[in-house]
Amino acid sequence: MASDEKPDFDAVRNDFPRATTAAYFDNASSHPLSVHSAAALHRYIDWVTHEVGEPWWPSWAGSRDDAKQLFAELINARPEDIAFARSAVEAESNLLNGMREHLAGGNIVTHDLHYAASLYNYKMREQESACSGRGDGESLRIVKHRDWQIDYRDMERAIDSNTKLVSITLVSNVNGYLSDVKAISDLAHAHGAYLYVDIIQGVGAVPVDVQAMGIDFAACSTFKWLMGVKGFGFLYVRSELQETVVKPTQHCGGLSFNYAPWVEEPDPDVAEYAFTPTPGPSCYEVSYPSYEGAICAQESLKYIQRLGVHNIRNHVRTLTDRLMEELPALGYPAITPKGNESPIVSFTAPDPAETMVKLRNAGVHVAMRYGNKMRIAPSVFNNQEDVSRLLEALA
Repeated sequence: MASDEKPDFDAVRNDFPRATTAAYFDNASSHPLSVHSAAALHRYIDWVTHEVGEPWWPSWAGSRDDAKQLFAELINARPEDIAFARSAVEAESNLLNGMREHLAGGNIVTHDLHYAASLYNYKMREQESACSGRGDGESLRIVKHRDWQIDYRDMERAIDSNTKLVSITLVSNVNGYLSDVKAISDLAHAHGAYLYVDIIQGVGAVPVDVQAMGIDFAACSTFKWLMGVKGFGFLYVRSELQETVVKPTQHCGGLSFNYAPWVEEPDPDVAEYAFTPTPGPSCYEVSYPSYEGAICAQESLKYIQRLGVHNIRNHVRTLTDRLMEELPALGYPAITPKGNESPIVSFTAPDPAETMVKLRNAGVHVAMRYGNKMRIAPSVFNNQEDVSRLLEALA
């Protein structure tokens, strides 16, 4: 099916067995696998169980490379700008390590709707710099939200000529707030800063174009809206910034020995230990990626490509719009801005424990975060009957 055709979402529902066991709305925590991805994993497991042997890696290298190509297409990047990563948090940390020289003495601007683990990373680095007494570390500025969204004017006041990096999320895991990435990018670049965007809670569910948005660096894991597994993800580094602004800090490669008994006749024009630095985005990778992750990503990215991200967004919007309309009337005020274009909506629960008991008893699965914040994140397999089931449980 071409992605410009409207998918049959009733048929899509049949691709996700989780849809038969619950009204599952916790896709922002972990997205279920489709039967297609599960079948691909089973084929790999069968091969590892029965056929693995030398030479082993070429058998699945195509899947690995295809996953990178498909992800590049999804975000309008080149494969030469994509590296494999184990997680979004690790990828962001590796970026910061590689940017140490660039960041020295400057400031980093972020906001409090960024992922908490990322904010912890930045605060720890700031603390370590202060404790070292060197005074060459970067300072951190965290912009506070206003009514659960980020005011552009607050970002404008925080970013100055000494800002080296602006770090934001595309979609907040707290309430689904969708950042105006292009506006923040223009602001950062006007001050000579670079922009990092954590795209884990958006890519696959909302359109992402790193070139049009002006994103310099981005990362994600695949176990959320890319419908993959944990322990595998992608890192995007704009090619002009590779190995210059972002230096590799975890080296992985090989070398050859130019002396006996490794070679019968050593070459006098070659060093005893000959090696070539790993070029391109692979310089940010350490060892092999998860082949289970790559194979699953290959299948799920093809699936998303067939459905079309715009079709996914249109389908989910019908569900989130209804939730935003009807849940406040039941006593669950929204903390997601109206008209927000992401698949995540969050509401304040007056009695979180009782709310979760009601939903569990009705076979409805949501997330309760930050005490009383009920997060609901529908995906391609959810339908209006699922929404009705949730609303009836809380009515």
